[in-house]
Amino acid sequence: MNKYFEGIKTVEELRKRYRELLKKFHPDNEGGSVEVTQEINAEYDRVFAVLSEESHADGQSNAYDDKAENEAFKEVINHIVHINADIEIIGSWIWVHGGYECRELLKSVGFKFAPKKKCWCWHYGDYKRHHKKEVSLDEIRMKYGSQTVNRKSKQFALN
Repeated sequence: MNKYFEGIKTVEELRKRYRELLKKFHPDNEGGSVEVTQEINAEYDRVFAVLSEESHADGQSNAYDDKAENEAFKEVINHIVHINADIEIIGSWIWVHGGYECRELLKSVGFKFAPKKKCWCWHYGDYKRHHKKEVSLDEIRMKYGSQTVNRKSKQFALN
């Protein structure tokens, strides 16, 4: 039985819900706790394993099969949970719109600034470009889908 991730059917939904839960229950937040965060992490791992198993059973192959990538994703989300910026998950990439005041933090967890897109991006592992054409964020969103998991707000600004 899932307490925190009930009704989750895809890894994208799982990751979005994970980010939302961390914003609420992270130990650095008022009302957050280490115990609840550990419960959330354990349940996330269980649900991720089930979703990965289901995708293999269905013969689907996707970017979320790699457990190392999943761990890296969780680590990055844990580091950026408090930044005051728009955060969007597109495919297996995390895009941060704004967040200039947090640039050192973003760089430290592996984000790169994409000057043509005017935002920060993170992707697990090395990225090899497969074409010469510049692709806009809107084109990427149309191809992979997009989930906005955080909007700028004063509540989550860094002190």
